[in-house]
Amino acid sequence: MLLLALMAAVVFIVSVADRGGFEVTTWAPVTLFLLGLVTVGAFTLGAAAPRVVWLAAGGLFGYALWSYASIAWADSRADAWDGANRTLLYAVVFALFALWRMRAAAAATVLGALAAGVGLLAAIELIRAGSASNPGSFFLDGQFSSPTSYANASVALWTMMLWPSLALASRREVPAWGRAVLGAAAVFLGAVALLGQSRGWLFATPPTAIFFVLVTPQRVRLVLTMLLVALAEFAISRPLLDVYDKAATPQFGDAVGSAARAAVIAAAVVAAIIGVAALVERSRPRPSRAASRRAGHALLACSIVAAIVGLALFVGKQGSPFTAVSDGWHTFKSQSSPKGGGSRFSQSLGSNRYDFWRVAWGRFTAHPLNGIGADNFQQDYLARARSGEQPRYPHSVELRTLSQTGIVGAALLVLGLGAAGWAAALAIRRRAGLGAATAAAGLTCFVSWFVHGSVDWFWEFAGLGTLAFAALGVAAGLVPRRAGQTRPLARGAVLGSGVGVVAVVAALSMAAPWLAQRDVNDAVDNWAASPSDAFDTLDRAASLNPVSPLPDLVAGSIALQLHRWDQAERLFREAQSRDPRSQFAELELGLLAARGDRQREAEARLARAVAMSPRDLIARGALRRVRAGRPVNIASVNHQLAQQTENLGR
Repeated sequence: MLLLALMAAVVFIVSVADRGGFEVTTWAPVTLFLLGLVTVGAFTLGAAAPRVVWLAAGGLFGYALWSYASIAWADSRADAWDGANRTLLYAVVFALFALWRMRAAAAATVLGALAAGVGLLAAIELIRAGSASNPGSFFLDGQFSSPTSYANASVALWTMMLWPSLALASRREVPAWGRAVLGAAAVFLGAVALLGQSRGWLFATPPTAIFFVLVTPQRVRLVLTMLLVALAEFAISRPLLDVYDKAATPQFGDAVGSAARAAVIAAAVVAAIIGVAALVERSRPRPSRAASRRAGHALLACSIVAAIVGLALFVGKQGSPFTAVSDGWHTFKSQSSPKGGGSRFSQSLGSNRYDFWRVAWGRFTAHPLNGIGADNFQQDYLARARSGEQPRYPHSVELRTLSQTGIVGAALLVLGLGAAGWAAALAIRRRAGLGAATAAAGLTCFVSWFVHGSVDWFWEFAGLGTLAFAALGVAAGLVPRRAGQTRPLARGAVLGSGVGVVAVVAALSMAAPWLAQRDVNDAVDNWAASPSDAFDTLDRAASLNPVSPLPDLVAGSIALQLHRWDQAERLFREAQSRDPRSQFAELELGLLAARGDRQREAEARLARAVAMSPRDLIARGALRRVRAGRPVNIASVNHQLAQQTENLGR
């Protein structure tokens, strides 16, 4: 089992380095590979797990099946198909890491490999940025956004794996070299998280840190390791924070280089301290229970004093915390963008998330039982928006679940996650030493992803999701297998054959959208050299994914570039037949009707395009020109659309 888990871990790290594993062309082949690993595991290991783990896996697979069912009532069936496939990926990941037994040392090896691998990725990305001639390609508006191209997602990635790094770096059972490597990884992860300057991170990290300390055994060792890493981050905080301040200045490149050098030095120092301390510790006897108890009491007393001092300082500077919370909530609801100068951390909480959540909640109340369909949100938002953004997702895992899969979907997901969390809690309680610490680290990794994902769209970043569900699976899989609690489903060839059949069906579901998207990407990249080949490729993509309008939309756009007006109109009509709520298809058909002097049709189609997205200034402008009898330049409109798509949110 250890070999299968390590193979999966390597694939996860490679995939998350590719824009966070966001694209279906990245995570679909990962799913196919994992389905193969699960099938091999079923053939060679059988399956026998505690009931609570079976319940968790059943809930997650049930949620995946319900997501597939939502294709039937979703307006955008292609998006629902992608959403269901991604949900199946998470269920498969959890099953792979939870259903088959791993000993404590093996589980710690897997989780440590994931943490060290992501820490190495953080170090590579930071060093590359520091030595690049154009470091701006690693940043977006001064925030370090590599490798996901979305700063908040990158920050979530680094923070998720920070907790296992800290937990295992503090453990006596881990070899000294391993503790040193994980300590260095923790420094790099913390450094790049600070460079991301995510305001959501400021709110997600404190409760996660408190949870981490509460559930992890031998807290004194853990807190001392955390303090060492925190001290290192504080020592290099000035060069790290300077990067954002100098983003628009000629000194930006030098600032990035200074931040990278500071992080490397801090990581080396922390690694040396932890490594030497580990070697010294191995030569000494373990502290007695009485000494450990006294140390725990001292830690509790220091924590209480620190909390009181922190509260007093906050009240002295900011006033009542209740007033601060109330003011922050008002700002969050009323401001569409952050305000204030200096570091992004000091800016206001303004954003359009509250409006996203308002629409998502409204979709849930309108369709409470089954929701509007997996990954179906954008068109509903555009029709009801109070902002100019065009988000594809609700920016909240809870509201995503409720609005898109309804009460039934939410119940299945709560069942799966609740049972998995309970299994992890049992592992922490009933195991000792390294096993309990590994379970706590895995559970905290998932909690970090979930808490931060409550205010952002991390469910859709499959690279982050696979790491989170793998960590949860490791934690849940550590629950002790006691006599009478373990229920074998089947063994050997019988189970392997059944799993193999299901895996083939699931693989077909994954392969079709993946191959179709590959064809679309190929056509976009190469159409100028050979338009006929591009149209053939897009026709094949439409056959592979018959519910997606994307191949026809791309083909129609290429036809417009070639001034093949009739062909473009036919392709946009085909796209509209696949997705009647495609505003882009309606807009293009309206423009083509206007070009063909079909005034009434043009006005009707452009009016429908505006109704689909009332705040779309481009569509409204085109409608005004047509109603005034003025010509509309299709190429100019599409150029504006391309700029809008590039600039607006997700």
